[in-house]
Amino acid sequence: MQGAFAQLSRKGFAGGSLDETLRQLTAATGRILDIERASLWGLTAQRATLECIDLYELSRNRHSSGVTLHAAHYPEYFRALARGEPIVADNALVHPCTQEFADHYLLMNGISAVINSPIHVNGDLQGVLCIERVGPHSAWTSMQRLFAQAIASLVSLALLQSQLVVVEGELRDANNLRRALFTGARDAIVISDGHTGHILDANPQAERLFGRRVQQLLGVLQSELHAAGDDRQVRELCTLRGKAEKGEAVRGEVVNGDGRLVPVEMTGQVVQLEQGKKIFQGVFRPLDRPV
Repeated sequence: MQGAFAQLSRKGFAGGSLDETLRQLTAATGRILDIERASLWGLTAQRATLECIDLYELSRNRHSSGVTLHAAHYPEYFRALARGEPIVADNALVHPCTQEFADHYLLMNGISAVINSPIHVNGDLQGVLCIERVGPHSAWTSMQRLFAQAIASLVSLALLQSQLVVVEGELRDANNLRRALFTGARDAIVISDGHTGHILDANPQAERLFGRRVQQLLGVLQSELHAAGDDRQVRELCTLRGKAEKGEAVRGEVVNGDGRLVPVEMTGQVVQLEQGKKIFQGVFRPLDRPV
């Protein structure tokens, strides 16, 4: 059984959807333990109900879902589940946490013994793995109990990985949107280090305004883009020695790649990042361009 679990662990979850992964786990649990019923249940908001996500029946090699259990009908079980500890019932009909299910679940499905292993994600109870013996009841072995807990941990990992995929997708979309807005902006935008003033990024409009490719701008002090005799307020704003406030426009001149002075209106904003890091965003609008 240990070898079977190690092989199951190594398969990972990258090959399919979350639903398919959970179906694989219930089927593998039933087959490895030679147990008739293995199922996964999701706990809904306010912990009012448990909904069957997937039930695997070994003898029929069949998956199903959709059954709902209400906390109002099974209060002792839901209270036990909320404690976050496994529920191991060698005789489910008399166990204090599961006997409530006798008439409307256990007897009608021929279930005699159960192991319920809670599933946690980021410390929060999300559901339960149910392993149910059909036929005469008998005591669960320590190996079966450990295996159930190990499968519950794999389910937790699958759920966590699924959440991470969603978050990564949202971050990727947000970054793509930010990049699209950055590159598509009408004005020239230059991002520089808030402490050193060195340029970290620039959009295509900045390349055109300063007459340099972005690779030539990276690492340059933003203050060097301004004319030598430029107004002191502009220099202080660009090097972050002055007070950069969003929307506060400052006029000055920048030096184009061919040495030509271009009059601009500039706004600056300091952005505070994590761990004390700051970046400065300078937005330049040529004054000879129609607004």
